[in-house]
Amino acid sequence: MNSKHVLFLLIFVNRKWSCFSEITGKDYDLMPDIFQFEDYDKCLYHSIEADPTYCTFTLQLRPEKPENSTKIWKIIQEVCSSDRNYRHDLLRYGTCASTHCSNFNGTLSECLSQSYTTQYQNLGLLGEISAIQCETKNFKHEIGTLDVVILALLGIYVLFVVTTTIWLEFAKYQARTKVDPGQHENKTSSIQNFFSVFSVVDNVRSLITVSHKTKNYMMFLQTMRFATSIVVILVHVAGSGRGTPVLNPLRVEQTTNTLFNMILAQVGMIVQVFFVMSSWLVAVSFFKKMEHDRKVGLDYVVRSILRRYLRFATGEIVLIGLHATWLVHLSRGPFWEPVMGTEYKMCRARWWTNLLFFNNFVIDDGVCLIHTWYLSVDFQFTVLGLLILWLTQKKPKHLFLALSFVAAFQVIFMFVYLAWNNFELAVIFTPELSYGFKFLASKEWQATWTSTYSNLAGLVFGLLFGYLQVKHQSERFFTKRKHTILWWILTTLLVIGIPLFSSFYMTTDYYSNSRWFAAAYGSVDKGLFVFGVGLLIFGMGQELGGVVRKAFEWVSMHTMGRLSFGAYLIHFTFVQIDTGLRRPHFVSEYSLVCETIVNVVLSYLSSVILTAFVLIPMDGLTKKLI
Repeated sequence: MNSKHVLFLLIFVNRKWSCFSEITGKDYDLMPDIFQFEDYDKCLYHSIEADPTYCTFTLQLRPEKPENSTKIWKIIQEVCSSDRNYRHDLLRYGTCASTHCSNFNGTLSECLSQSYTTQYQNLGLLGEISAIQCETKNFKHEIGTLDVVILALLGIYVLFVVTTTIWLEFAKYQARTKVDPGQHENKTSSIQNFFSVFSVVDNVRSLITVSHKTKNYMMFLQTMRFATSIVVILVHVAGSGRGTPVLNPLRVEQTTNTLFNMILAQVGMIVQVFFVMSSWLVAVSFFKKMEHDRKVGLDYVVRSILRRYLRFATGEIVLIGLHATWLVHLSRGPFWEPVMGTEYKMCRARWWTNLLFFNNFVIDDGVCLIHTWYLSVDFQFTVLGLLILWLTQKKPKHLFLALSFVAAFQVIFMFVYLAWNNFELAVIFTPELSYGFKFLASKEWQATWTSTYSNLAGLVFGLLFGYLQVKHQSERFFTKRKHTILWWILTTLLVIGIPLFSSFYMTTDYYSNSRWFAAAYGSVDKGLFVFGVGLLIFGMGQELGGVVRKAFEWVSMHTMGRLSFGAYLIHFTFVQIDTGLRRPHFVSEYSLVCETIVNVVLSYLSSVILTAFVLIPMDGLTKKLI
């Protein structure tokens, strides 16, 4: 076996933590399938039954004779003894209940319990139905007043933007041909200037045009934003695939803790890049304002916060409107209601938590657009960051003290919190935790991913390196070759090494969870990672990076970077639709890559529309009015 084969086995087929090492493949096949779903469309739309009904449910298995359990039950217990595997005593089924229970006098739950108990009784097993949900031909979500209102508002707005664009383009044509030169020139120019933000043609042109005033490090940031968005989409697509029934559960169980899957889980840390860049830009804008005005007033802070709020809220309002109305009507299926139906209800009930930007605090209660927890944290950092900069603007020493205090608070609080709860070194997305997206209710996931306090390092180092960028932009810190080599080593170790360390360590035979080591590492890992990201950005601003910097300053990436905010907002809609439409499927690396590519293409194409019609006009209006 050559080195390439060894590497492949390490990355993709590492079987550590497989709890059935002494169970053969034949023994594994004796267990009932944990996922079985009959044809949904055939049941509801091609059935001869008068009132066809399709039900999904969980079947809880137990031994018929606990004191004398069968071989199959012992196998099930052995496999379920590790949380790295599915619960094989919980069968997730979907069946055409009207067909199986047409002559049964009783409830569907009783009928199905009896039917499956009879089916597995010869294996010495009994079954009990729970979590049953049934659907008929009649769709439970009617088109109501809110649906019509949202559609009308969207239609009116699109008509307004299209009409305005045609009017402005016609006005430009008249100006070029000198028709009625000078007539109402001042008045017309003023009106046209105000409404120019709604010109789709101008907005698309601004997306693909790079001003000669754009700094090289800004080009780098746009490419970094695009690359980060791709990785985030990859992680979300991977999560959706394991959150629904699969046809190859054994592969999922055997690969739960391979290096590839652990890396995939830990690269979710890359969202920290967004926090660093956002805080970095807040600091750059603030200190440039200081250079111009000497002192920044509170009115600047208020205006900046309001502009950020309107930018974030505008995109969310559009998506909330769609998720709370029309998206649920797009299709139907065995998983459509649990995914899109739940989203529909949450967006109608919990929309206000999104617009107040604190939905990352109430995930337990259910949220609309779960991925927008990032926007809530980012907005909270904008407010906190601007207040810190405003309060410490007189003396840089005070700024460093404030940032040191925030950083110390995060490290100490996270250490105590992680140690108190005895969390793992990193969140392990086991099959059961992933199925049905139960990790969303996990205290460990919420504490280490979506909480404000766990992400404070992004704010601290974003503000710090933004300050250094403005105050020392004319200075060169990396003047010697050894400085450049040290920069390369540090950025590589911190940006790539930190996510890899926990991923690799947790797949080795030496790993066992240590309360104190996990708490110590979990309290500083994000800080080290974002320090590496900040150092990377700062170094690129110092013209380090060579070929890498040139590649990241590719002009075309400027457009993709500007589209990335809209793509981030939209991509999860496609993830949810794809999840709701799924049938039991095979999980593989190839399918993951294909699904990610499709999502990226759809998200960025949709982002062109959202950005040109909504986001750029709102940015333009806020600059004119605020």
